[in-house]
Amino acid sequence: MIYVSYEEAVARMEKGLRKYLPEQEAHHFAEIFAGNSFDGVHSHGMNRYPRYLGDMASGLCDAKVTRAEKVSGLGGLEVWDAHFGVGPLIAEQAAMRAVELAKEHGIACVALRNNSHWLRAGRYGLMMADAGMAGICFTNTCMNLTAYGVKTPSVGNNPITFALPREKGSLVMDMAVSQYAYGKLEIMAQKGETLDSPVGYDTKGELSCDPGEICRSGLMLPMAKWKGSALSIMIDLMSSMLSLGRTALTIGKPSDGEAGMSQVYICMNPAAVIDMDAAQAQMEETIEFLNGLEPADGGSGVHAPGQNLERTREKHRREGIPVAEATWEKILAAGE
Repeated sequence: MIYVSYEEAVARMEKGLRKYLPEQEAHHFAEIFAGNSFDGVHSHGMNRYPRYLGDMASGLCDAKVTRAEKVSGLGGLEVWDAHFGVGPLIAEQAAMRAVELAKEHGIACVALRNNSHWLRAGRYGLMMADAGMAGICFTNTCMNLTAYGVKTPSVGNNPITFALPREKGSLVMDMAVSQYAYGKLEIMAQKGETLDSPVGYDTKGELSCDPGEICRSGLMLPMAKWKGSALSIMIDLMSSMLSLGRTALTIGKPSDGEAGMSQVYICMNPAAVIDMDAAQAQMEETIEFLNGLEPADGGSGVHAPGQNLERTREKHRREGIPVAEATWEKILAAGE
């Protein structure tokens, strides 16, 4: 593991992205990769960079498309088409459009079809929360999980994020419907780590605690058995229905290449209808209670999702962003 500054990470990744994108878009896309790792979400930050370059090189992601096209709308509900363009750039556009509509209507929903991988779901919820809004965002994916009761890739590891504005720093929950994201398993495999419980099957179809084996088999389980499976199915159907976009079935298996996801960006403007000072006081009372609970043996206590984000950022400002040497070598090679 090596440590690099945020600025160096952006500069290095921008070089590789300039092969596919204009200067301004390449720089901002590099900021997104580095920013996700800077926030501690390494699986959907710099670790994902080499794969995304591969998607643009193969045409799976159309690097010429960095803006979505509006298809239809009524009040605070709109449908947009990303045309298989650059996922995170278009996702930011959709999130900010939802913020604009929520300011006008109080609540807004932007449904987006045919987008490429958006990297980190929480980024778009945080954009809403940092704008003083509450946000819910979710996306479907390819069939990279086994539905409960079968050993066949059949549902997606569909991420969902909830975000809330908070004076001491926005809160964000960002989770997929498996116990681990595939990106997290890849990092654990790089480190030679073992899971504390089986979360998928190995290449022989047996339950496994080996993250590398689960990545190779592509047979990861949904969290909480039938509950995670049901949540995955509903996120898939909700996002594809609202956008009239692809379902996980149409997107296909991971081996087909993950493209054309359906996404939903819901934004709410609480300040338009409630006393935000009272809401903040209530929120702080709850967080203070949770933080004050005695940790269980070996535990680290309770914190609200995203509560320690600024602490993570400060650590990475001071020490640099940790990145696997193999990943950094690929980043440097891409810029040559």
